[in-house]
Formats: sequence, C-alpha cells, structure tokens
Amino acid sequence: LPENQLLPTELRREALALQKELEFDFDTPGGATSSQDDEYRWAGVEPPKVMVTTSRDPSARLRLFAKELCLLLPGARRMNRGRAELGALVGACRAAGVTDLLVLHETRGRPDGLTVSHLPHGPTAHFTLSGAVLRQEGDTRGNRGGYGEGHGAIHGAHRGSQGCSDPIHVPPQVGTILKHLFPVPRPDSRRVVTFANEDDVILVRNHVYRRRGRTVELEEVGPRFQLRPYLIRLGTLEQGDAADVEWRWHPYTATAPKRRLLSAT
Repeated sequence: LPENQLLPTELRREALALQKELEFDFDTPGGATSSQDDEYRWAGVEPPKVMVTTSRDPSARLRLFAKELCLLLPGARRMNRGRAELGALVGACRAAGVTDLLVLHETRGRPDGLTVSHLPHGPTAHFTLSGAVLRQEGDTRGNRGGYGEGHGAIHGAHRGSQGCSDPIHVPPQVGTILKHLFPVPRPDSRRVVTFANEDDVILVRNHVYRRRGRTVELEEVGPRFQLRPYLIRLGTLEQGDAADVEWRWHPYTATAPKRRLLSAT
C-alpha cells in the first residue's frame, strides 16, 4: 500500500484460497448458502414455534378449524385475534420467539384462506384453502385414537411430500415453508401428515398407523383440506404490498401443458 503497487500473483491466489476456506467453517443444516434460503438456514436446530390465529370476528367453525390445525401441527398454539392489528400481532409473536404465524380466513363461515408468515424476516406465503373437513364431519367422525394417544403434541409427526416442487406451477419454496412447520419426528411417532400435489392443488391428509404383525393399518384422523398457493412475498405479514414479490401465480401459467400438447400435434 505505501508503494502503491499491485500484489504479486502468488499472493493473490493464496488470499483467494484462504477466503474460500474461511467462508464457512462447517456445513449448515439445510446445506444452502444462497440469500433465497437464508431464512431457513438454521431450521431444524430447534423445534419450530408455531402460532395459529384467525381473522377478526371468526365464526364457530373457523375457531374449531383453528383448534384442529393446532392438533395437526405438533407444538402449535392458538391465539384469539380480538381487535389486534397485524403490526401488533407480528410484533408480539417476534417478542415471544414465534417462528411461524398462521392466519386463517373465511367467507360466510367457510374456511377459504391460509397465510403462513415466517418470522422474523419472512417469507410470507398465501394459500387458497378449500374442502375443509373437520374431524367431527364426514369420514373422519369418531376416529380420535391418534390424538388421544398423544402422538400429535408429544411425539411429533412424520411428514411426506409428493410433487410439491413443480418448477412451472408450484414453486419449491412452498415445500420448504410447509416442511419447516413440523419438528424433527421421533422414531416412535405413529402419525403421518401428507402433502400431495395434484394438478397444482396440495392435498393435506393426517393419518395414524399401527403395525399388526407384517401388516400396517392406516387410519385417517383429520382434519383434511386442500391448499393452492398464489403469492409468496419476501417480507413478513404486516409489510403487505411493501414487501417484494418472490412468486405469483398467473392464470396463463396453467396453459403450459396445453402448449406442449399443441406443439406435439
């Protein structure tokens, strides 16, 4: 520097090699180092702390659905919304160390929306929710054995995903967001939560299984519902439109299979 001369070539190479060695002393749990995955870099080191709430003045069915969603997510807790604004709600969750905030929406008593905001910096995913069937309804009536044995809140749950990373319709971030709502399952867990992608609709199913000799009995305990992502923002929930859009569903993206079919003919 005092002589205002460039460094020799061998010193430059040595400096670059040292910089690469000191960049990371150990591998992160997720194995990803891009800025896109920074939010979930340390996911899995500690169990997630999930908070579930609803929109203002919820109906009785939406409150019941929020309660059952807490049973679906191990360790999740439900909070009454009251008159709290989004800014105060997110601030309280940050202060309490909450990692994910889930907000349920409804239309005339029918659950039709789910927002998942990862704290403290995002991202925030918006889903359209449909086909909600509670445990007291439909085929899941009376099947309470899985939760009665305590597998939901104590032992965690095995999670399975199928086709949740379609590069055209469903982005890979959706699988990451849903996966990290669950803690690392214990080997003795007997509950399986499935996310299956069928025609851009994510089917959510909750089952318990029992081993009978060489056979396995599968029993659905509910609740069941469908999710369809339509927007992912890089910020948190209270930022709203000020946060950058990472992914957005466009109607014309659904014509990709048709274009391939027409080009083949």
